[in-house]
Amino acid sequence: MRFLSECPWKRLQELRALIPNVPFQMLLRGANAVGYTNYPDNAVFKFCEVAKENGMDIFRVFDSLNYLPNMLLGMEAAGAAGGVVEAAISYTGDVSDPMRQKYSLDYYMNLADELVKAGTHILSIKDMAGLLKPEGSKLLVGTLRDRFPDVPIHVHTHDTAGAGVAAMLACAEAGADVVDVAVDSMAGMTSQPSMGAIVACTKGTKYDTGE
Repeated sequence: MRFLSECPWKRLQELRALIPNVPFQMLLRGANAVGYTNYPDNAVFKFCEVAKENGMDIFRVFDSLNYLPNMLLGMEAAGAAGGVVEAAISYTGDVSDPMRQKYSLDYYMNLADELVKAGTHILSIKDMAGLLKPEGSKLLVGTLRDRFPDVPIHVHTHDTAGAGVAAMLACAEAGADVVDVAVDSMAGMTSQPSMGAIVACTKGTKYDTGE
């Protein structure tokens, strides 16, 4: 809208008309909606309502600092609009390193407890800096799966450190239901891990994608 002078909903409407049977997902920065400043609560609620009306399905709600009140507002707004609420935990540090005390496994589990208590439909790990390593992936996802056996777990990472494929395979083995990947030509580095690599690595295993 700002740079292309487009109606912000037109492209979503056109995509939904062409792709009627695939769920669409978006990021919602809690009380910041899709901007970088706090908006009035009614503006966030109205945005989610109109987004849902125009074809959005899943709202991945996050706060870069894991500030719970911001996230709860976004979750409430997305849910009130009839969307699927995917509350995302922003990951940093290294849960497999006992020297890292601030962002420990307990920190993430306590946050997950609050998000599940608030009624999230899906629990997400948002590894925006590509810090998840295989050992940390197994520990974090495995502990979440044990505590919340019936809540879908969705893991998102960036392949910045080059360990994304290994980390996502470890997440799958630990019980994640969905991991984010990118088509090979657009994968790697600050994008998501390679879809082709994941497919190849799981071929012939119980995680075989069938491709």
